[in-house]
Parts: sequence; C-alpha cells; structure tokens
Amino acid sequence: MIPVLIPSLPETDAIVPYLRRIDEAHIYSNYGPLTNEFTVRLCRFISDRGGGPVHAALTSSGTTAIELALRYRSAGRPGRTCILPSWTFIATAHAVANVGLTPYFADIDPETLALTPEIAARALRGNPGDVAAVIVVSPCGAPIDIAAWEAFEAEHGVPVVFDAAAATLNLEHVGAQPLCVSLHATKAFGIGEGGAIITSDAAMVEALTAMTGFGFSAGSRVSQMRGGNYRISEYAAAVGLAVLDELDPRIARLRAASLAYVAGFERFGVSMQAGFGHEWLTMTANAIFEPSVVSAVTAGFDAAGIQWRRWYGDGCHAHPTFAACAHDDLAATRGVAETAIGVPFFPTITPDQIAQVCGCAERVMSAR
Repeated sequence: MIPVLIPSLPETDAIVPYLRRIDEAHIYSNYGPLTNEFTVRLCRFISDRGGGPVHAALTSSGTTAIELALRYRSAGRPGRTCILPSWTFIATAHAVANVGLTPYFADIDPETLALTPEIAARALRGNPGDVAAVIVVSPCGAPIDIAAWEAFEAEHGVPVVFDAAAATLNLEHVGAQPLCVSLHATKAFGIGEGGAIITSDAAMVEALTAMTGFGFSAGSRVSQMRGGNYRISEYAAAVGLAVLDELDPRIARLRAASLAYVAGFERFGVSMQAGFGHEWLTMTANAIFEPSVVSAVTAGFDAAGIQWRRWYGDGCHAHPTFAACAHDDLAATRGVAETAIGVPFFPTITPDQIAQVCGCAERVMSAR
C-alpha cells in the first residue's frame, strides 16, 4: 500500500541538544528561551523567502491562531456573520463559531480554488451590515493574493484574516492582515502541534501574544484583555528549532517529488493544483481529474492499494454541525470537491511510488 500521507519530523538525535538546553534552564513553558528563539528564526525564514519584515505570535494550534486573530480583528465591530469559503478544512468553520460568529459559506474560483474579493463582495451584498470579518483560505497551501485582499479591506472596511494553515513555506508577501499558519505534523513545516500568526504589524503581535497568556502584557501579571492559555511549550519549540536546522534539504525533497508528480500527470493530460511544485509546496497534493473519470480513477487507486483523499470533503456546508448555516449557490465548490483528488505525498515518497500512482491513473483512463 502507498499511504496518502506520512508525517515526518526530526529524529530524536536532532532534538536532543535542544532538550538538554531545557534541562539546563529548567524553563518548560511561558515564553521560554527556546520559544523566543524559534519565533525569531521562524520570522527570519519567512523574511528571507520574500515575506518582508514580519512578526509572529506562536499559538497552541493553527485553529487557535485563527480564533485569536479573528477575535482581535472583529472586536467591537457590528455584525455577527463571518464570510469564509465552504471549501476548507472544517477547523476554519469551528474557529469562526468558537469566537461567537456565524459562518456564511461562500463559493470559490474554480481555477485558483480560492475565495476571491469579487465573490466576497457578492456575499457582503447578501448580508448587508452584518459581516464582522472575512476569512480567506489558502487552498491546501497555495499562495494568497495579499494585495487584492488589502484593496478589498480598504474598499469595504471589513477586516480580513487569512487561514494559511498549510502555507508556511509559501508566504511570499506579508502585510498587516494576519496570516494564520498551522505547525501540525501533517504540514510541510510541522513541529507536531502548534500554530503562528504572522503579520507586519508589531503592535498586533504584541496584543495577540498577550492573548495567548491570559491577557498579560510582557513583564506584567495584570490581565489587560481577554485571553487564555494558547501557548506552546519549550518542548514544541525544541522540535521547531530542529525542523529549521534541516529545512533546506526537506524543501528540496518536497520540490523534487512535486515536480515528478507534475511531469508524471502531465504526460497523459492531468493537471495538479495550479502552481504546485513550480511556485509553491505543500503536503496535501491535489490532482484535478475530469468528472467523467473520477470514480474509475479512485476505484483503480483502491484496487492498487493507493490511498487517496478529498482533503476538504464536500465542503463545510455538508457537515451536520454547520448544515444550517447560510451559503451561496456553491456551484464551483461542488465541482472542485468532486474532482480535486489528494494523492500520496510526503517527504520520503520515492520516484517509484510516484510512478505507480501516475501509472495507475493513466491505465484506468486509457481503458475508458
């Protein structure tokens, strides 16, 4: 069997030097020295890849990152609705509900698989005066058109938060609007569990960091704002530092595997998600099949022992928890949910395994 995903984190020997530093310092949480170092190095990594000068607030997960950013940006605004695409992992919708807002599920562009400013503007017109915020999702890690969303916010006055859960390797530009990333083990940049809010706004990060620790500002034991315990431990930071130590070869492996998939599928006319491999990297790799062959291809994968996924299922609106939420017609969402098939992808996938996946799809399609 070829599994659809194998999480891959640094091995024990790579983490031990950082664990010894924890032993020596006797600091295990609460913004310790490893956490601070990881924050600095993460920001430097994003800046060096073109993100510009950035600041980061680390969080306990990607979901809590969205919750905190959304709570911060929607505070004091009228309206109880949050616009977000239905085609996203269900955590996005839970984050909206957890801060007391009601999801309104919008459609996506069938080419980029993302919510666009035009679609969001249409949703605004359908919910006049009741929209507290918009969440823009990076679909499976694809880059977000930050400039377009900065213009949207300036025009409509509605704050934007980015769910960039799988996009930590792809943050080519960072502005004041917060980008929320996941550091879960299944991500291309994973530390096991954790998240971060990335922005160019230092004051926002200072406030968000306080919110991760019961609303205490730096050096104070007086709670200045609503918060909670949303921090990572020094042990999570130790893994994060070990990840950064070996990130360059990991990126090289991911890119080589991505390009092998692109070439393998292109040989018989199947595309992967736009820009995958050439422009950005992820661990949730989607091949886009024609509707007429999807059932046969996935059945072929099953017969050959090749795992596959619809990473976002049928969309958030299809989950019973959120079935009563309002939405637009979701025509493109339904089409993408059917045809975007997640194929096996992980840092240690071999060229032979990639060839098996592509060869299986080619044989099924040739036989039709």
